[in-house]
Amino acid sequence: MILASLSAALIYTVVNNIKNVVVLANIIIITSATFHANFNFLFYNINYHHLQKVTFEMERFSNSIKPHEGIVIQRYIVKCVPFYALCVFVFYFMTSLTVVLPPVKQQPFPTIAEYPFDVLYQPVRTLIYAQQTISGFLVTGQLCLNVFMALLIWFASIRFEMLIEELKTATNAYQLFECIRKHQELLEYGNDVSIATRPFAFITICCSTTCTITIFLLLLKEHSIIFAMWFIGLSVAGLIEVFMYTWPAEHLIHSITEVGYTAFEIFEKHYFVKIWKCLQIFIMRNQKPIIIRIPCLMPALSFNYFAAYLSTILSYFTTLRVVMIDDAE
Repeated sequence: MILASLSAALIYTVVNNIKNVVVLANIIIITSATFHANFNFLFYNINYHHLQKVTFEMERFSNSIKPHEGIVIQRYIVKCVPFYALCVFVFYFMTSLTVVLPPVKQQPFPTIAEYPFDVLYQPVRTLIYAQQTISGFLVTGQLCLNVFMALLIWFASIRFEMLIEELKTATNAYQLFECIRKHQELLEYGNDVSIATRPFAFITICCSTTCTITIFLLLLKEHSIIFAMWFIGLSVAGLIEVFMYTWPAEHLIHSITEVGYTAFEIFEKHYFVKIWKCLQIFIMRNQKPIIIRIPCLMPALSFNYFAAYLSTILSYFTTLRVVMIDDAE
């Protein structure tokens, strides 16, 4: 209801400022973030059973974790927590900055939303200010859901890395059979994680692209240092949202591929037929790694995709900049 009321005010603002490019660009940024939050909520309800399944599996594993597995997880906690903690900090910092900037920007509210009634008298002004502030932090909370989605991908990737260590220490056919069983379970779990997280990654990429290009276009205008830093902060927040997914997705691809390489190395060292058959199963099942993608909509997430994504944003920005310059002339 809170986000819906803000959306109605934004629509009214668009109608009143249909020819004001700066106002429309600001509304695009706000609307994109609002849509992102709404779609996250929608996808959560649609994928509820998948999310519950992969989350319960993560909890079950955490309750029965072994010492050597805890060491691996701790290593990744040290590796990943600083980045994702920084992401959460950036999201909430930018929202807090938006809430406290109105006096500097000489506007009554955190957003430029307009209303079809007088809002400059109390207590209406305070209520609207509070409503927009709450909306901002609700959206920020939904954006932080991306951290949880990234955690699910990281967990699947780490489980495959643990399997690699078990595979290296396997000395007989029975231990290899046990590794095959775990491998089959992990492949199913990885597919469930892919299904659960890919709609969130898709809407993140869509909204991040829209916001980042719009912000770059706004930077072409003359702004004070405070505004410029604010816009740059928003663009950085949009880009790190995408990197939240591409980093663990790349690691997941690498971990699954490494399982096949490890099985092949062991294959060359053993001459028993039973062990050969076990290792062949490993190698065959790793021909197609688990990837985070949506056919025809979102390519497989990886570092290569992130580099192409940055290049595409710059290309769109350059094209729109040329169009704006031609229109101005």
